[in-house]
Amino acid sequence: MVSVSPRLRDSLDYEEPDTIDPRLSLGSSSASLDSSGYEEYELQDDHRPYSASGDPSSSRRKRRQRESDQAFDQLAPFKYRTVADGDLFRLAVVLPGTGKQPIECRLIWEHAKKPKRDYFPVTFNLLAALRALRKTTTNLLIWIDQICINQDDPEERAHQVWSMQNIYSFSKKVVVWLGQEDDKTRKFCDYAKKMRRGDDSSKIRNTLNKIMSPRELQDAIQNVLQRPYFQRVWVIPEVALSRFTTIAIGPHRITWDNLARLIKNVPLPPAQGFDKQLALLGNPRQRIAILTQMIATQRERLSHTDIMQLLILAKGSKATDVRDMIYSFYAMTYLRTFPDYRVSVEKLYTEIAHYYANSILWDTSYSAQHNLREEKRTQQLMSILYSAGKLHQHCDLPSWIPDWTFSWYLSPIWCKTTSNFGTASGKDEWSIGIRSDFRAGGTVRGDFEVLDGPHGAHKLRVSAMVFDTIMIVSGTTPASSPGLVKDSTAPPDSSMKYGRTFFKTRKGVVGIATPGVEANDNVAVILGGDVPVVLRPHGGGTEERREYQLLCECFVQNDGIMSGDLARTNWVSAEDIVLI
Repeated sequence: MVSVSPRLRDSLDYEEPDTIDPRLSLGSSSASLDSSGYEEYELQDDHRPYSASGDPSSSRRKRRQRESDQAFDQLAPFKYRTVADGDLFRLAVVLPGTGKQPIECRLIWEHAKKPKRDYFPVTFNLLAALRALRKTTTNLLIWIDQICINQDDPEERAHQVWSMQNIYSFSKKVVVWLGQEDDKTRKFCDYAKKMRRGDDSSKIRNTLNKIMSPRELQDAIQNVLQRPYFQRVWVIPEVALSRFTTIAIGPHRITWDNLARLIKNVPLPPAQGFDKQLALLGNPRQRIAILTQMIATQRERLSHTDIMQLLILAKGSKATDVRDMIYSFYAMTYLRTFPDYRVSVEKLYTEIAHYYANSILWDTSYSAQHNLREEKRTQQLMSILYSAGKLHQHCDLPSWIPDWTFSWYLSPIWCKTTSNFGTASGKDEWSIGIRSDFRAGGTVRGDFEVLDGPHGAHKLRVSAMVFDTIMIVSGTTPASSPGLVKDSTAPPDSSMKYGRTFFKTRKGVVGIATPGVEANDNVAVILGGDVPVVLRPHGGGTEERREYQLLCECFVQNDGIMSGDLARTNWVSAEDIVLI
């Protein structure tokens, strides 16, 4: 339990052995866990922290549930009496118990940079996790973000985000709680444990097939990946920063490495048409692959994760506070500005885009750590633009700034959604496997500059070829066109067309784009980009630098454009434009 001392200054000299922060002293009383305020983490139909019993009598279970509800209704909500700031954070001591006994805990203080105890986080389905993890006769020392951080105090949350890297990296292990078991869980975990790395002998295959058939294994993997845990944005630091991660499903356990190996080696069954498990960026399998590579990055103590990884993961995630779309990966970037939960979402998203664009372009240490050659540098810069666009924003942002709250819902044209597990090295070329086959903008990037100052704030100058104008927009597929330079390509696969609008240009080229494009919008290629984009003239700027709003990426049914022939043969017609 926390002591009742007032908030203390952050400048205490922790190097002095005689200087002891009174917050590090243990309290004397316990606090019962109440689920109010953490509805996001509750089990379905489990709105009270009631410990279940094996009693088969339905009436007795209902009576005990009513008694538990009445008891907790009479309890006063827990009040945080101190602030976790500086390098201090709370730990929960879960008292022993079983069955119908209420879950009780005490809160104590720990020092982030000088931990004295082993600890690990549990972050999902909190009450069910505590029931499964608490011990019968001894205390359990644990860090639980929903309890050990006062979620109603923005300043304390910011301090704890600041300390998150130390909390996770010094922990003995991280337990990822996926929820209660089902009828396939035991066999799935048994299969994962018995599957040996690199062993494909007939003996081990026969052993595994006796546990689960290939079809049963596919279904079990799908069941695991569809659990809500993998949609949470805080999965990113929990897994990437930990020394050792264990997956817990009810009473069963497997390691993260075992899970990743299963995902890598067991393909999905073929699907017809649009399938979210394959077609969307940040799909569960791709998510596991990127997280596994990020683990390798952090093990090599590299100071950042690239923007393309973060965009793919975060835009496919969920968070109660959308600022956590940025702050959740705070410890894995060069960001050193203190987290501020009072800053506007628009300002935060704009600043992160400015920061990454300038770091990729000009920060030599940023480039050196991941061997950022020019091709990869261009790919990361373009990933910012292809993740943005006015038709892909909820927030009021400049059109070239990604809106991290806008989830992926269309199959991407600018990259692939395959799961590339790479070489488990922080410096591997993980993104090569997901780059698209198109090279509409050629291989040489033109100008790419964030404009500073009062008149250029939040604007981006790029080199582009504005080569056509949309004339007709339709929800039905138009006839193929002869193309602009060469014979037309085959139309994209069905998943790429799903949810998109067809258009036809003034020069007779057919294409697809995000719904919302209109007649008189322009089609352009940005030098160095993989696919064309749709721009909307803004009317501002100068004759030398016209201003546009970026709307979305697009595909045009013309091989000369999509392969980059147009950009290579007509590069002199490229101009500097400004995206606002």
